[in-house]
Amino acid sequence: MPSHELDNFIICKKCHTLHKKVPLAHDTKAVCRYCDTVIYRNHRDLFNTTLALAITALILLIVSFSFTILTINIKGVNQSLNFASMFIVMFEHHYYFVGIMLGFLVMLFPLIILSSTILLLILMKYRKYPYLVKRLLILIAKLIPWSMIDIFFISILVAMVKLFDFTQIDVDVGFISFIAVLLLDFMIIKRISFNELWINYEEIYRINA
Repeated sequence: MPSHELDNFIICKKCHTLHKKVPLAHDTKAVCRYCDTVIYRNHRDLFNTTLALAITALILLIVSFSFTILTINIKGVNQSLNFASMFIVMFEHHYYFVGIMLGFLVMLFPLIILSSTILLLILMKYRKYPYLVKRLLILIAKLIPWSMIDIFFISILVAMVKLFDFTQIDVDVGFISFIAVLLLDFMIIKRISFNELWINYEEIYRINA
């Protein structure tokens, strides 16, 4: 088969079955004939809606990092928990490596992923700078497995359950923002897969070329 005809086929990411790509109507999806995994979709307003979700998630993530997550009352003494206090405690106890990893996996990488996604969607929407778009796609693909914000949130929930019998715990703005970020992240992933971004990239810049 000539190499240029390979662009007309797509592989199921779950069972690796080869399928021929066909045009889809708006708001429909193509599923694998063997395992029913969604292979690609055709959203009516893919870039605008996903861009709005990503911008909102980035704002809420910054709010989560900036405000108090929990307030713990131990025998009348209130202790506020936020990112700054966590870093201070870890470095005071000489957990330098853990503190650095926390900064990268929970704070820096998620910020870079969301910022890169926003820039990527804007560039693809206006069909600009194909080389930069490709670099951003590669960067996001490499960083996504290292984003641990969901695991960090689960660890907070586990700690809360263990402390309920000993202390009074009040959730604050940062905690609510974290929940909203996780929900938005789920919506973004459900709405568009990384494979679909590559397909859109190939279609957009082949036409533009």
